[in-house]
Amino acid sequence: MSHTLDIFLDFPQGLEHLIKELELILALKFELISDGTDNWYEFQNSTITLTVGKHDFENDRDIKFEEYPYNLSIRALNISNELDRKKWRDDFASYVVQKLKATERYHLMLVDDLQVKLEEFAPLVKV
Repeated sequence: MSHTLDIFLDFPQGLEHLIKELELILALKFELISDGTDNWYEFQNSTITLTVGKHDFENDRDIKFEEYPYNLSIRALNISNELDRKKWRDDFASYVVQKLKATERYHLMLVDDLQVKLEEFAPLVKV
């Protein structure tokens, strides 16, 4: 499994509504994917994949997964060099986080490989 950066997001409405907001904020188009038991949305281009869905992770030390019902998982594709993969993944994750922060609407948590909390963000005023 490839290394991911994950953005956990607190959003009070359903996944379909979140996807509509994300498409507007990020200027991306997501595709609905189903494996028969679970549904999620995905954006993919030649170098990045971003999946969005609910998760069932439990809190782990200072990483409070249960406070954030949605998971945006980012990984790099088709890049053979690990340093380049990391740069693409990190740059895209930074783009997504900055766009979401700018709305001042979402509680966010950025986690590296589901093990290291890198950042948390809470809007100044809850909408």
